[in-house]
Amino acid sequence: MMELDAPLLPADKARTLLRRLRDLNLVCGPVAITRDLGVIVSGCLTLDTPAEAGVGYRLRDLHGKEGRLDVLWNDDRLDVAVSGIANKRLSVRLSSDRMGRACAPSIGGRVRPETTSTLELEHFVRRVLRSLLR
Repeated sequence: MMELDAPLLPADKARTLLRRLRDLNLVCGPVAITRDLGVIVSGCLTLDTPAEAGVGYRLRDLHGKEGRLDVLWNDDRLDVAVSGIANKRLSVRLSSDRMGRACAPSIGGRVRPETTSTLELEHFVRRVLRSLLR
């Protein structure tokens, strides 16, 4: 259920989400984008940099082509971009629901910013990738 006029995600929660994305160093896939395109997430490229500067992940499509996913918090939005495999950008508004989760209605994703669940963060990243690459 989506809440109307949900409050924006506080900046500290957004920073926490970025830190979790960086620190959990996700490796997953393949993420099915279309019938002909799948993407493998092959780990964080920015483990040694502050998450506030953005989080980068290495991507590889099923044909071996390398790419990159970048995630950056910008005021009230999560700016995400893919390069290499495709060159696409998306700005996603994040709100906060009653349970404190970061909600991105435009991509159908939600995640607890403080989660340490690899599965929960992986699911959110899959939503981001599908939205960017479709």
